Amino acid sequence: MTTVRHNKKFSKAARTGILMFLALGLTACSTANNLIDKVTGSTDEVVITGKREAVLQGSGQATGLAKEPVVVPVAITNASWAQPGGVPSNALQNLSLGRSLSRVFTVNAGTGSTSSGRLTAMPIVVGGRIYVLDSQASVRAFSASSGASVWSVSLVPGGKDGEGAFGGGLASNGNQIFATTAFGEVVALNAATGSEIWRKKFPAPIKTAPTVANGQVFFVTVANEAYALTTTSGDQLWQSSGAGESASAISNTSPAVASGIVVAPHTNGDLIAFSAGGGQRFWNENLASSRAGASVANLNAIAGRPVIAGGQVYAISNAGRMAAFDLKSGAEIWSREFSGNQTPWVSGEYVFVISQKRRLVAIERRTGAVKWVVDLPGGGIWAGPVMGGGRLLAVSDKGVLASFSPQTGKTINTREVGDEFYIAPVIAGNTVYLLNNDANLLALR
Repeated sequence: MTTVRHNKKFSKAARTGILMFLALGLTACSTANNLIDKVTGSTDEVVITGKREAVLQGSGQATGLAKEPVVVPVAITNASWAQPGGVPSNALQNLSLGRSLSRVFTVNAGTGSTSSGRLTAMPIVVGGRIYVLDSQASVRAFSASSGASVWSVSLVPGGKDGEGAFGGGLASNGNQIFATTAFGEVVALNAATGSEIWRKKFPAPIKTAPTVANGQVFFVTVANEAYALTTTSGDQLWQSSGAGESASAISNTSPAVASGIVVAPHTNGDLIAFSAGGGQRFWNENLASSRAGASVANLNAIAGRPVIAGGQVYAISNAGRMAAFDLKSGAEIWSREFSGNQTPWVSGEYVFVISQKRRLVAIERRTGAVKWVVDLPGGGIWAGPVMGGGRLLAVSDKGVLASFSPQTGKTINTREVGDEFYIAPVIAGNTVYLLNNDANLLALR
């Protein structure tokens, strides 16, 4: 397969490599001079000569605080969240959600995280039902309004054990549910009954989720091989050879698809754009920082999903780099040197992201300039953000659901929802769904 463009230009500034899950308790910033410290978490004293202008060191146009006001788009009422990222592009803007949320139901959705594996798959919502893939490769369907059980099915192949079968994910085209599994299989199920339609086996495990668009299922194996299958029969349309398996952080990412282009994240930090129809490789970027230290050399994985919006791709890696690229050419638009393992959320002219330092950051899409940076409350590990009802929502491993102002980053509200959460909230039908580490599914409306 011919590569049209392979660009590995990195930014030339960062103070330190980012260590995964290191959190420093710093206060919220207010000036351009300390924004870089807020995002990267640097506490080293640095002598700077001359005029200091950059909000975050790196390439791009940012020369100070972002000037564009944060304008939240009108909320869209979505009946479904049919992909791991909601829609194939992973860009949902602002979803309809009430200001006051009450618990509607709590149900157990299978086996949660254990000593042999983590619960990582995002739930999906389609056709009035919510579907969950647990840590032992079982899929369960529930009523999205009441939590009543509809069906359940194990995807564990004959002669295999579900222990350690964590990873994979779900996506839907409405009539079918497509599941990827750690057994290296893709399985199509009837959404109404759970009955198996087809099953395909691949050489390597599939730890990440699929994306479904235009009659095709896209996914990447742990060997960094990208595939496209037909939704009707599972026949292979194309395959792209990868760089082989590499060490990475536990994550559950998935490709982004828009305008006939598939942007697939790989565990070695590569972000590769393919033709959705034929698999031709358009461009390839690597999201490792130019100065990432040896301690994160094996954690280059793009754990958050890439997002396609307005002809641009936004992605962040564990290895100290977030960047925006032109969707068609792969040309870098801007780059910032900080780490994250959550999916960026695009809304209006801004992209919101949680950094590895447990900070929520608002970045201007056009320039990469930072509008604000705030420390997330209470410490811990946070998943999100998503935007519903004009506010940003995130959930933590300390059992806290918090909402934030997109204009300022100020905390609007926090509430205890119990137990540990490592999976970002899902919003559909004016309802927030939360899946905790024990595979208990909560609905708030």
